[in-house]
Amino acid sequence: MVSVRGMLAVLALTLSNTASAFFVFGQQLYTAPAVTWTGGDINIDLPIQLQSCRGTSIGSGWFSCGWFQQVEEYTLEATEFEFISWEGAPSIEMSRVTYQQGANSLLIKDGSTIPDTSTTLLNPGNWQQVTGNVSVKIYTADLQGRQPGDYQAVLRLKGMESGGLIPYTAFSDIIYDLTIPDRIQVSGLKDIALSDQSLQGGMNFCVYTQSGADFTLRATGANNAFLLSGQVGYQLKVGQGGSMELLTPGVDGQPWSGSTQQYCGGGSNMDLEVTVPSSELSGLQPGVYKDTVTVTVSVQ
Repeated sequence: MVSVRGMLAVLALTLSNTASAFFVFGQQLYTAPAVTWTGGDINIDLPIQLQSCRGTSIGSGWFSCGWFQQVEEYTLEATEFEFISWEGAPSIEMSRVTYQQGANSLLIKDGSTIPDTSTTLLNPGNWQQVTGNVSVKIYTADLQGRQPGDYQAVLRLKGMESGGLIPYTAFSDIIYDLTIPDRIQVSGLKDIALSDQSLQGGMNFCVYTQSGADFTLRATGANNAFLLSGQVGYQLKVGQGGSMELLTPGVDGQPWSGSTQQYCGGGSNMDLEVTVPSSELSGLQPGVYKDTVTVTVSVQ
């Protein structure tokens, strides 16, 4: 008698927790709202979408994210922090870049420091698509003195899930457009009081121009002349660095150099001097004589 004994082989497939993982950005290209600098710091916040989950992107079958329905930690990096000028001016660096998503807070750039974030694990909190926020800041100090014109930056994001036999890596670009206008501002003008014992007075003030461009100054009295109460003539001089010029009412004077700092950083860059010739006092009745001077500055 011949007998045959057989054994049923048991095949087992064991999946580790990192057997499959998936990562993708909601869009490969985002465009932030265009910004025109009007003074102060620039803050640009932009929401982005991403998905990081255990599984694959293939439908809702076995081993897909929808089957596991579990989150997968991910990493996020960024490069290309420069705003490039269309006119060839020196580039402008993003001063600070941060990322926030749920409980995750990530510092991507701070001044000249660009930390390595490739090993920082972020938990999306949901296996489905979630929304994070990329914040870009440019400080006033990094904008003052810059050449007017249009600038553009393309911030490149790199995201990757932390597990999986074949890691999923995705890229997304964010386009930022920045305009720096040719700005000019006069500040620090104030009243000047004169008396018959002191027929001369003066003050310091500030003229700011973007990139320090030259400007001209025009002064006009209330009656299109330099007259106190329409009766007493006076002279008006302006200057810079010890050099002064006598102004003609309503006429542009010579070019002067603007300050690259608003309000001259708390100081001044222009001098103004008013003088009433003593001959103008002859025959005047006692009283107060006034005039209002309008100062107009123009970029050259």
